[in-house]
Amino acid sequence: MAKVISKFHSWLIIVALLSLNIVEQAASVINATIPGMAKSFPNEALVNIELVTTVVSIFVTIFVLVSGVIVKWIGQKRTAILGLLIASVSSIIPAIINNFTAILISRAILGIGIGLANPLAISLIGVFFYGDQRAKLMGWRSAIAGIGTAAMTFVAGQLLVFSWHAAYWVYLLFIPTLVLFIFVVPDPEKSGALQRQEVEQEKEMAEAAKQGNEVKKNPIGLIILLTLLTFFTLVSMMVFAVKLPTYFVQSHIGTPTDASNVWSAVNLATVVGGFLFGPIYKKLGKYVLPLGLLSAGICVGIIPFVSSLWLVYAVSMIEGIAGSLIIPYIFNRISEVSSAKKAPLFTSIALVGSNLGSFMAPYAGEVLGMGTNAGLAIMNAGIINIILAIASIAVIFMLKKANVAKRI
Repeated sequence: MAKVISKFHSWLIIVALLSLNIVEQAASVINATIPGMAKSFPNEALVNIELVTTVVSIFVTIFVLVSGVIVKWIGQKRTAILGLLIASVSSIIPAIINNFTAILISRAILGIGIGLANPLAISLIGVFFYGDQRAKLMGWRSAIAGIGTAAMTFVAGQLLVFSWHAAYWVYLLFIPTLVLFIFVVPDPEKSGALQRQEVEQEKEMAEAAKQGNEVKKNPIGLIILLTLLTFFTLVSMMVFAVKLPTYFVQSHIGTPTDASNVWSAVNLATVVGGFLFGPIYKKLGKYVLPLGLLSAGICVGIIPFVSSLWLVYAVSMIEGIAGSLIIPYIFNRISEVSSAKKAPLFTSIALVGSNLGSFMAPYAGEVLGMGTNAGLAIMNAGIINIILAIASIAVIFMLKKANVAKRI
């Protein structure tokens, strides 16, 4: 952090940045309102009602890329505030109106707001924090997002007792984040934070070069590789999530409810993994990536060969911890090698890979399962991660060898 910022102010900035990560995942916290909405709008097909969740994701994916352009015009802080303001207003519209078309439009606008703010939830961590602290916060962001969305889902469920309209008031919890960004988070362009980030990056790159890990700043090839890695990782993870209930039924290992409980345990494990990322990264550095990929791949790959429900719980939770090491590493790496001006754009590109991976998972599951074989799909999803782990190890050693050759 810049020296002029007190420790208390630093913690307030951390709270603001981490709470922004809750906003980016909050679209699904009102999923429980769908049955009630279906009753209120009997002339609408159920698939249209379900769009209240998916339409948000579509617009997030589009405006994640637009965010980088807006940042060039008005700066990172103003773009984040604009996105939060749009999200805060549009998210509560379904609480006060009873027109389905207007509700659907408001959800699309919510996606615009989240999409504008989404990349900055990551890139701003790289602006204000460096080294081990940045890596720790990259892990914390996924953990806090999981805890925050779980809390918002619980609150929405309690409000649902009154009506499905009332459940949408849960989005008032966006307002504290908006207030923190307005009054607490410094403007990177005006506070000198961007210049400080450039200085710290030069130090990190010089240190990496001494250790034989030299990387150029703003390496487009590396950003593309990390985006592809994000895409295939999300495909693998979400195929596991989507196919698990069907596998439980096909294999008679449990019920869809059991599968839901297993996935809840996985989500809990990802919170633990998020908090562990910082210390593990400090010890292992770049090797945390193949470790996470290989461990998650093995765990997912052996699920179809496990006959005990409790063993499925255990293996799945290990997968949750291992898998939660991958995405923080990717975004931490992007922050390491991106200049202050390019970081929002590069983060946006990787987020598009993430969103597309989640979107393609059902279709990939059909291919990996050769139709309807859920167990085969899950096994092949695990194999994807194992292949990615082997590829990442190969790349690490190739780069290491190339850097050694430069010194000879």
